[in-house]
Amino acid sequence: MKKFYILSIVFLLFTTFSFTQITVSPLSVEKDVRAGEEFIATINVIGGNTTQNVNIELYLLSQDFDGNFDYVEATPDNFLYSNWIEFPNSITVSPRSTTPVEVGVNIPSNAPFGTYNFILMITPEVETTGTIGIIIRYAIRITVHVQGTVITRVEVEDVKVVPDEEGKPVIEATISNGSSYDLVISAEAILRDKTGMMIERLPLKSSYMEKNNITTQRVLKGNKVVFSGKPTYLLAPGDYKVNLFVNYSNRQRVFTYDINVPEEGFNFTPPTELALILDNTEFSHELYAGAVKTFVINLQNMSNQNVTVQVGGEEYSSLHKDRSLLSWITLRSPSSFTVNAQRTSRVILSINVPKEVENGAYYGKIVLNAYDESGEFLSQKKVNVETIIGEVNYDVELVSSNYEKIEGSRIFSALIKNTGERYIIPKGSLSILDNDGVSIGVYDLLPSNQEWLVPSQETMLIGEVPILEGEGYKYILTIYDNEQRLKVFEGELM
Repeated sequence: MKKFYILSIVFLLFTTFSFTQITVSPLSVEKDVRAGEEFIATINVIGGNTTQNVNIELYLLSQDFDGNFDYVEATPDNFLYSNWIEFPNSITVSPRSTTPVEVGVNIPSNAPFGTYNFILMITPEVETTGTIGIIIRYAIRITVHVQGTVITRVEVEDVKVVPDEEGKPVIEATISNGSSYDLVISAEAILRDKTGMMIERLPLKSSYMEKNNITTQRVLKGNKVVFSGKPTYLLAPGDYKVNLFVNYSNRQRVFTYDINVPEEGFNFTPPTELALILDNTEFSHELYAGAVKTFVINLQNMSNQNVTVQVGGEEYSSLHKDRSLLSWITLRSPSSFTVNAQRTSRVILSINVPKEVENGAYYGKIVLNAYDESGEFLSQKKVNVETIIGEVNYDVELVSSNYEKIEGSRIFSALIKNTGERYIIPKGSLSILDNDGVSIGVYDLLPSNQEWLVPSQETMLIGEVPILEGEGYKYILTIYDNEQRLKVFEGELM
């Protein structure tokens, strides 16, 4: 039988402890067994800098409609298979030494075929010292597949089109796993008009898949998960057809639905926005002095009329002129051309790096404007272009911060400046500490958009935080470029 994997989740709890923590290996164990068999799984707990008592508890694995996994403390009442597994309730781990934990799993001879998940929650006990730190709880997953006759049953309970927060149409499909085993599922949809003509094909993802940037979703046996996707070309109310392709266990099922999209409650994309659609709006190249690089911008006109596209350039206003690469770019295709309705075209450009150029990052924008046949403006798209010569560094500066009340809530804002040599896409993580140095929570700070923040440019990171009583609060602000940590700032919360 094919095996399925899910990463064990690590819980971070801010508290008043400050020790080098234990580590645990492996984080998951997966076994194929027969009814009546037994096996021992060994979990190694590696000590930190001090002797620590470590608690071990049994949890069961659960899943919500968004595909997210959670842990619930197991009892004989909520987990019928808790007596299959034996392990010590606590151990003592010596500094910098490895303590093996033997976990015995005994499968009854009458065990039904299927997948069984056991979660061992491993939590160190640490004494309070008055300093700041983190306790890590390890959720170790032991998955047992009891072999036998495989019953695979996947159903689609519902397919519909609903509006998102902005009123844009979203295709939603609720997929249930009625199998005796956990399944890894992916889904795609083909949207057709009422005559059956294909409009577009799009992947459907759960919230868990989107959050973790993965293409498949593990669905526990007996569970259901909602998969969704935003069609680009569902432009008007009416009757449509949806073919739903559900892939699992090297198999595929196709479900077909007739759906009606009402006019009320939706904010459909204006046809002018479809006159100019680009397959890529960001280009970054690592080159050397004297190099020549050709790149292509592919575009589509998905509107119902012919359009004229004009190509130009634009500087980044915050950059010094010696960091512009527009003078390096040569247009290899016409600067003005016609794209017929429902057709594609492309813009060909070359970057010619001067032979004498300093190391660093250089920037410019390619601007494309679309006009109808009468010359009326329809749409504009901008393409960011970066060329990196040699080694470049990242850096960021905290210009100012503010904590204030806005409409009954508290908002923390941080004005940051890119003081490095390359663009970043920043975000912040804010930890608030009380006057005893204990963290009361961690909060996200986000920019207003996900555009490039080029060198010397500033942006505001904003997030909602709790209402604080009293004084003496401090903050630790960590700035990230995507997922890479750039810099940490500390200050008092005024």
